[in-house]
Amino acid sequence: MKKDKKELEDEIKEETTEKVEEKALEQNSSDEVEKKLNSEIEELKNQLLRLQADFINYKNRTEREKSNSIILANESLILKLLPVLDNFNRAFTHANLEDDTIKGFVMIKDQFESVLKSETVEEIESDGAVFDPNLHNAVMTESKDGVESGIVLETFEKGYKIKDKVIRPSMVKVSE
Repeated sequence: MKKDKKELEDEIKEETTEKVEEKALEQNSSDEVEKKLNSEIEELKNQLLRLQADFINYKNRTEREKSNSIILANESLILKLLPVLDNFNRAFTHANLEDDTIKGFVMIKDQFESVLKSETVEEIESDGAVFDPNLHNAVMTESKDGVESGIVLETFEKGYKIKDKVIRPSMVKVSE
């Protein structure tokens, strides 16, 4: 059985058409696979970026909490030590500051204040300042000519804060 030339050409065309169609299907499926892979890669990149941002936020939050807990732990100790500083200041108002012994105590007080500063303890400014109930505790009021209302006239006990947190308000006399 010999096939004639026409039949052979038809068979070759048919086989070639089938191969072209198969290659086209393969190409389409590989394009779809590539698109799908690219989509998955993009999704994974986005997930990674979100995880990195979440981790950085977590790390910053835990550092802040750690710092705040240390400050709060120091707060109770500092509150116990502030009356000692108050007593130093009261003693020096009535002492001869030229006496060598008193000079030694002044140096101790200065060292004590520098330790408090290193722990971010700040004195609250009060004399001559505008009364602020967040910073000052008014224990007296007084009418005074030439002074507007709501000005701190005298400080009885200094107030202190750690960073922005008031740990002890100033006890003051305020103008009416």
